[in-house]
Formats: sequence, C-alpha cells, structure tokens
Amino acid sequence: MTAPRGLTATQLKYFAAVFMVIDHIGMLFAPMAPFFPADSLWFYAFRYLGRLAFPIFAYFAAQGCRKTSNYPRYLLRLGLFGAVTHAVAYIATGGTGGSVIATFFLAAAAISACRTLKNKGYVWLGLPITIVLLVVAQLLHVDYGWVGVLTVLAVYAAGSDRRQQFLALAGCLLLFYVAGGVWTYFGPAALALLSAGDWAGMFARLGTYFPSFRRFYLPYSLLMAGFACLALLPLSRYNGQRGNGSRWFFYWFYPGHLVVLYALSMLIG
Repeated sequence: MTAPRGLTATQLKYFAAVFMVIDHIGMLFAPMAPFFPADSLWFYAFRYLGRLAFPIFAYFAAQGCRKTSNYPRYLLRLGLFGAVTHAVAYIATGGTGGSVIATFFLAAAAISACRTLKNKGYVWLGLPITIVLLVVAQLLHVDYGWVGVLTVLAVYAAGSDRRQQFLALAGCLLLFYVAGGVWTYFGPAALALLSAGDWAGMFARLGTYFPSFRRFYLPYSLLMAGFACLALLPLSRYNGQRGNGSRWFFYWFYPGHLVVLYALSMLIG
C-alpha cells in the first residue's frame, strides 16, 4: 500500500520542535549579540525563525480537540503537563513568559465547556466562560497570552475546511504580532497620558514615538508576523495522518529542552 504523500502530524511537530529550540536559544543566549547590537533587526534572527513553531503546535492542539477519542484524558494530560511546564518556563524566562502547553490546556478547557453547555441547551453560557479563560490566560502569563488561547479556538471553530483553518490561524498571528505590537509600543504611554488628564498633549507626545517605531519596532513586528505565517507552508503539506512516533515525546521534550538550555545559560553566566 502506497503511503500518503505529504507530511504527517508527527513530522510537522518534529519540524516545529526544531524551530522551538532555535527560538529558545535566541531567547536565553542572544547568539547574534557578538555580531549586531540590540537595536539591530538582525540581532533577533533566531527569534524570527522560532516563530514557525507556535502556529504548527497550535494547529495540532485544535486538531487534537477535534479528533481525540477520549477528551477528558486529553484535557487531563494537557492540564498536568501544562502546570509542570508553566513553572519551568516561568523560571527559565525570568518570570516574563509561561508554558505553551498551559495555553493549549486553557483552549481545550474552553472548547470542552462550550461543548458541554451546548449539549445541555445552555450554549449562550459558552461565551462568558471563554472570556473568563482568556482573562486567566493573560493573568497567568501563559505563552502567547489570551491570543494564544484564541488561536486554538479559532482554528477549531473553522471546522474541517483547511482554507478556513489557515485563514483563522493567519488572522490570529497578525492580531498577536502586528496589532499586539502596536499596542505594546503605544498603549502604556497612551494610558499614562490619559490617566494624567493630558488629553491635549497626548497625540503630540505619542508623535515623538513614531520615528523609533518606523525605524525598528514596525519592521520587527512585521518580520515576526511574516515568519510566523511561513508556518502555513509546511502545514499545507499535512496529509491528515498522525504518523509514527510517541505522543508523549513532545510533552516531555518541551520542559526537558528548556531545563537543559536554562542550565547551560546559568553555567555560561
């Protein structure tokens, strides 16, 4: 029997795992620092490449919610590993980031709640529960925050139509990197000026931010978004097959490689 053409889910996850390691090397070691200053776009080359990891894992988290034969066990597995890896990631990033498995757990929990409520005739309660879980994601500082949870939900809600799934995935990536980038850059300053009552001077003050935004932050955000969207190319080769390999590998690999890289970063100093 001829094997289906294209890439299996396991092969795509291995591909994503490689770029996840590249991303975390860039995060913990800043390998481009000897060659470029921190205000150079080239300084973040490893982080750009690392953007390919999340869309692939998020896509298959949504597929897992759709295809798993035992949803409670799938949810429990995500919850247990999410809790452990969140602590590991939080330490490794110095309190600035969390676990992507915790992100996927919150998304799976929202889907589970919506399914249950729909079956019981309370479909309208799904929205407030989902909003609460999005807020929890932000408060816990899980990886990619509330947009990460929304990404899995959007891909799941797109159904089995591959084109709709990719549009949902790309839309969430642009929301996170472009819209989120603009908010991160201008939002805190705007809120501070508004709380001080400086309505008249707000736009003039924010205007002083634009040169640096155009020079560095905007192209940086666009590069991050562009590399993240590149993940759609290997995903387009997905042949619908799970492929060979242990499902547990990726659960253990995530905290394992973080511990190793963090220990090396401590040894190097």
